[in-house]
Amino acid sequence: MTRYRQLEHTADIKVEIYGRDLSELFENACFCVFDLMLDQASVRAERAVPVSLSSSDLPELFMDWLRELLFRFSNDSLAIARAEVGRISDRRAEATLYGEEFDLKRHGLKVELKTPTYHQFSLGKTTDGYEAVVVFDA
Repeated sequence: MTRYRQLEHTADIKVEIYGRDLSELFENACFCVFDLMLDQASVRAERAVPVSLSSSDLPELFMDWLRELLFRFSNDSLAIARAEVGRISDRRAEATLYGEEFDLKRHGLKVELKTPTYHQFSLGKTTDGYEAVVVFDA
């Protein structure tokens, strides 16, 4: 299954993210964010960082997840190699992020994603699992 694909957008970065289940959708969203920003193959999973999020509903939880990933990058200089989502429901997610300190020389910086927006945002169940469309300010 394809993890994500980039869609046409005039100014920002628009993506469609896929997952067979919610855990995979969230894990693929993490891959998408860091694949867009960094040389993903160069990021090592040297340390584990637990994450626990609660939100009012599934769409808000997904947006909080994306914001959390970007916060960890900008605030903690954490380049994330992968995420493992343990428990997940419509309102709560528990995961472990695996990564290392961001190194501009080794990881590069393709584009800096600033925040996910609600413009054209959607998240829903499909015949193959789940699909989310997100536009990031870049």
